Amino acid sequence: ARGTSAMPTAPDIKSDDYYKVLGVDKTATDNEIAKAYKKLALKYHPDKNPDDKEVAEEKFKIITEAYEVLHDQDKRSNYDRFGKASAGQGGGGSDGVSFQQADDIFKAFFGGNDPFSMFFGDDGGGGPGGMFGGGGMGGPRVVFQGGPGGMGGMPFDMGGMGGMGGFPGMMGKGRGKGGRASAPPPPAYAMPIGTSVVVRGLAKAQEHNGKTGKIKGFDQGKERYEVEVDSETTLSLRPANLTQQCRVSLVGIESQPELNGQSAQILGFNDQQNRYTAKLETRLASGRDVIGLQPANVILSQGTRVITQGLSKEEFNGLMAQITDVDREAMRYTVQAQKNKIIKIKYENVLC
Repeated sequence: ARGTSAMPTAPDIKSDDYYKVLGVDKTATDNEIAKAYKKLALKYHPDKNPDDKEVAEEKFKIITEAYEVLHDQDKRSNYDRFGKASAGQGGGGSDGVSFQQADDIFKAFFGGNDPFSMFFGDDGGGGPGGMFGGGGMGGPRVVFQGGPGGMGGMPFDMGGMGGMGGFPGMMGKGRGKGGRASAPPPPAYAMPIGTSVVVRGLAKAQEHNGKTGKIKGFDQGKERYEVEVDSETTLSLRPANLTQQCRVSLVGIESQPELNGQSAQILGFNDQQNRYTAKLETRLASGRDVIGLQPANVILSQGTRVITQGLSKEEFNGLMAQITDVDREAMRYTVQAQKNKIIKIKYENVLC
């Protein structure tokens, strides 16, 4: 049974066995496979090996091909029974996934972000200000839900650090025996409680980029979401550092018209390329199911919360809004934004 893996072996990228490529046992858990892939993909990505790019690219493709099969339960099961041919792979390197496919999978793994450009992400300051935002204006606020021993499980909020050097809000928002006080529901333009999101674009606390989480609250005064990324950590993040994992329809893709009308799940967003990473509901004939999409090629559903971008009137950019109508013929959304603004805009002028 999986979950009782032996000690990992050294990766053997020249091996014809996907498990040996990643250096994991055949009983490896999904988490062990993901950790092995992350370490190897970061090591051998061509961008990290500019002096030996061609060799690195081949290794990167082989590593990603192995991960692409082993992290998919159906593909892994078929591979375990019948080998590579049944998993839909051609046998590694140039005969398997292309570099573009491998790079799309790599970026999807990091929530649609490019991990090598995260150092330049905009989360309120690009300098080495410390994990928790340094001067108080940058970085995410981090709340450890478990709290130090003896505090009765009260939230321990590191978000107040910086500035004057004090710890305002140290005990979080839930004072007293009753735990957290009940908060009002988010406004109509903000994401509802429970929305699934991916963290992106943090220049500080980069270890959180690519993590998935759920919206637990919204501070209207600070315009920050409270996002639970695991059972012990909640982050306080700006809307621009979150991408919703919503379902979309594809439209206007001239290079691959067979994709138009298909459904996909948003996995993340790459700020540098201004592209979503999405997983198709139906695989392509090549077996590929993770692709990059421009916002103009995505139709979001009515009710989706978005952020406006790229509008000629600067005061309309960066607003949180809710899509109230989708005009597919005109390829426009009507959105109701903050400050009671109602705007009719193109598909490309919003991000989910």
